[in-house]
Amino acid sequence: MILLREFITPDFVKNALPKRKRQSNKSTYGRVLLVCGSDCMRGAAALAARGALRMGAGLVTVASSKAVIDTLSVSLCEPIYLDTETDNLFQAAERMQAIGLGCGLGRTEKTAAWTIEFLSSAGAPLILDADGINVLSGQAAFLKAAKRPVLLTPHPLEFSRLTGLPIEAIQSDRENTAKRFAAQYGVTLLLKGADTVVTDGETVYVNPTGSSALAKGGSGDTLLGMICAFAAQGASLLNAAAIAAYLHGLAGERLSKIYSEYGVLPSDLPEKAAQILAEWGF
Repeated sequence: MILLREFITPDFVKNALPKRKRQSNKSTYGRVLLVCGSDCMRGAAALAARGALRMGAGLVTVASSKAVIDTLSVSLCEPIYLDTETDNLFQAAERMQAIGLGCGLGRTEKTAAWTIEFLSSAGAPLILDADGINVLSGQAAFLKAAKRPVLLTPHPLEFSRLTGLPIEAIQSDRENTAKRFAAQYGVTLLLKGADTVVTDGETVYVNPTGSSALAKGGSGDTLLGMICAFAAQGASLLNAAAIAAYLHGLAGERLSKIYSEYGVLPSDLPEKAAQILAEWGF
């Protein structure tokens, strides 16, 4: 059986990008909820929020602990902040157009409970990253029964935990393995790594951009926010993931020419991605 795949190109991204309107307001471009960060990984929430904001989301809400909120709100004034210790997370989620969950949360009972509750309830697309995926290890059946659209963004180790497959087997057949999983569980999948794979179980996109500059803690957090922004603006999960992956990788490449592949920071990526969109006339 021949695998049909397509490489993501600048023309694809330009055509798939949600378009901006002159007559519009913040509600036009969607509400994003980011359930991210913990006391020992506060930066994850900041990076995801910056990714969502720079890619055009109209309203971004960061849901996290009081310690995270106190830290972020000093320097990041654009988001709305929701204290998960005192506020109703799922009531807030009802107003959202995209929900990102997992980065920096930790593999805790609370993370698992939130993840399963979101999967078990109808609503906005759910983008799971990092610990939002890790807590489903051995429990992938929850994905098959999900009542809302779901995108997972694992790196190979996280995908190995989820599927039980050895990393070597995943890496030796990335596209087919990703496609089979997405088809079996009815989800969209972005499998990170060189030549990132994006698939909904039928269409397979391969991303040609990126470099070792992105092999740094926090890069995936930024990508999560970028995907959420495009999904909230109306892109399908497949297109949102493909657009974000391409821009994220290209931003890393451009920044490498300034800082080298050693010196690029994940916090540099959202601004550079936005500059690329400006160069393209968006």
